[in-house]
Amino acid sequence: MKHTYYPSLDGLRTVAVGIVMCAHGGVPWFRSGGVGVDIFFVLSGFLITTILSTESARTGSISFRNFYARRMLRLAPALLLTGAFVAAGMGWLERRFPATELAFALSYTANWALAFYNYQLTWLNHCWSLAVEEQFYLLWPLVIVLLERTGRSPAAKARLLIIGALLIALYRASRVGIYPNERINFGLDTRMDTLMTGAALAYFVQSLPGGRLPDAASRALGRWLAPLALAGLLLVIHTVTWYSPWMGWIGYVLVAGAAMLVIADLVAGAHSRLARPLAWGPMVFIGKISYGLYLVHLPVYYMVEKLIPAAPLLVRLGVKVPVSVLLAVASYYLVERRFLRMKSRFETPAGAR
Repeated sequence: MKHTYYPSLDGLRTVAVGIVMCAHGGVPWFRSGGVGVDIFFVLSGFLITTILSTESARTGSISFRNFYARRMLRLAPALLLTGAFVAAGMGWLERRFPATELAFALSYTANWALAFYNYQLTWLNHCWSLAVEEQFYLLWPLVIVLLERTGRSPAAKARLLIIGALLIALYRASRVGIYPNERINFGLDTRMDTLMTGAALAYFVQSLPGGRLPDAASRALGRWLAPLALAGLLLVIHTVTWYSPWMGWIGYVLVAGAAMLVIADLVAGAHSRLARPLAWGPMVFIGKISYGLYLVHLPVYYMVEKLIPAAPLLVRLGVKVPVSVLLAVASYYLVERRFLRMKSRFETPAGAR
């Protein structure tokens, strides 16, 4: 089943992974990489909901088996490869086997290890975001099935999801100062609203005639609102950290809303100032390998810090970034694509129930 491909969304993935890599690399402007993760969350909610709702409309049902098989083929190979890389690297440089870290990462429970126990997975700490997304994927097909059975219009479904996201945001805000920062930042229940924002956008786009915004709205969004939203995201990176109480109160909501405006402009607008630069070839290429790049960059960073800790920041970054990109390219072309081709075996034919 083919879906509309937007090259600019791959470019946006490049922006997101670049934010994370700069923050983890110690680039001064980037106080936190959390904005990059939240862009990924909104994108994931949008794309997964588009896929599931389209399947439901086309076939009259959703195949849970096929959905989870496709997710496994997309996510597991690169994660297993990264786990092997981390085991070898930590065995070499730290003389130990990271059994506990690997168990949390490979079981997609790293977020709860951080949320409840502040257990640091060091080289695999970033796997918390994969855990949040995978737990979301476990729940979301059922949510879509229930939404589709209501018989409501796409616009009504979008409103329901926005209301649900706002309720989660209110719950999170009420827990600030009661829950530890880690519990706020890494719990599925306190971060799921960002994914739901993307899901609401998917239904909103479906509610538009031809999937396109009216010309006046498209012009305002593409020329002003979306560029300002992206600029706002870059400003948040510099001004607050993800451990600020402000983030729990309202920050996550604003970041998700800004990311939603950018994505809406890219997929439903006709006057975007962002679409063309984000669809530039190198941006699209990095976006295509961004999953593997996200996975491998932190272990590479740890290795470089172990091997040349006294080198200047620019020298360390000059090693970290190219090595991370090269490994991600190798992962994508030698491993990931082999499994991605297998996803077609798990498509639900039209009319199947």
